[in-house]
Amino acid sequence: MTESQEPQFPLRLGSKASWLAYVAQDLGYFNDENLAVTLLNKQEIKDLEAGGGHLDAQVNWFQHAVFGVVNGKPQVAVMVLHDAPGITVMVSEVSKSEIRSAADFAGRRIAEGASHSAKGIVTSYLATRDGLPSGSYTPVMAAVDGRREAVTQGLQDGTVDVLTFMEPMTSYMKETGLVSTLYDLSTRESTVAEFGAVWPAESVLVTPEFAKDHPDVVQRLVNAMSRTLEYVRSSTPEQIAELLSSTYLAGKESAEAVQAIAKRWPTLSQGDYAISPESAQLIINAIKAAPFDDTVSGQTRAKVKTVGIDPSTLYTNAFVQEQSVVAS
Repeated sequence: MTESQEPQFPLRLGSKASWLAYVAQDLGYFNDENLAVTLLNKQEIKDLEAGGGHLDAQVNWFQHAVFGVVNGKPQVAVMVLHDAPGITVMVSEVSKSEIRSAADFAGRRIAEGASHSAKGIVTSYLATRDGLPSGSYTPVMAAVDGRREAVTQGLQDGTVDVLTFMEPMTSYMKETGLVSTLYDLSTRESTVAEFGAVWPAESVLVTPEFAKDHPDVVQRLVNAMSRTLEYVRSSTPEQIAELLSSTYLAGKESAEAVQAIAKRWPTLSQGDYAISPESAQLIINAIKAAPFDDTVSGQTRAKVKTVGIDPSTLYTNAFVQEQSVVAS
């Protein structure tokens, strides 16, 4: 029996909000690698875990490899899909003369989302890096529902000094004319200029056991996602939105969908999908500096602060290096 005749390997891939996995699926790239991939959204992942199951692979932020050290779900990053966080830290026009850097965050009210989110981790790391003790500012308006209106009102009322957001919230806030950019982490270049290393965002994560038992499957997954990024970079946001119109973007207004994808374009990895020791250590340092909130998620992840973590255990570049050799 030839390889093409072998049954496809069934792989449940947690995709959450990643449209790149849907691009790979819709283009048939998983099938080309002889993978029968089922994409699971956030609720489906919860249902799987509630039933005692677990994911072998997922597309998620690299920080979850760090959180996995203490929550019983170790993961290894095998490829970086977005090599910038796409985060912008803004300051209110009222406060910008007094807040010139994160060193001025002490005592301020900052809208950043949950403390264990990427936005919260970035904000707190900027502050501690600039010499402030953890917890020096007050997080406000973390609720998702109605946050756009609440933060806008807070800027107008003077009850929000700093805000940390991703797209499309960043553009919306800038359009109000009530804020100015303080830190721009929307591209690899601007992020490296600020932190001295790439901030790995969405990545392909697998369990260590799966990587050990099925290296060929992991390689095929990396091959498919590498090919996907090449396709996306050679396309336009409009073309990608059209491709996903009946799957990931089903039911969404076309113009808004195109804009949402376009805003994430600058964060796409540009051919270097590896993780450096410096990048892994940057994420560890940032997480350990975060003042986690009292939620269950926050306290579970806060355990990272008490554990020594070897950055080399959080990733492997073997698969992207092999993919590069094959491609050449």
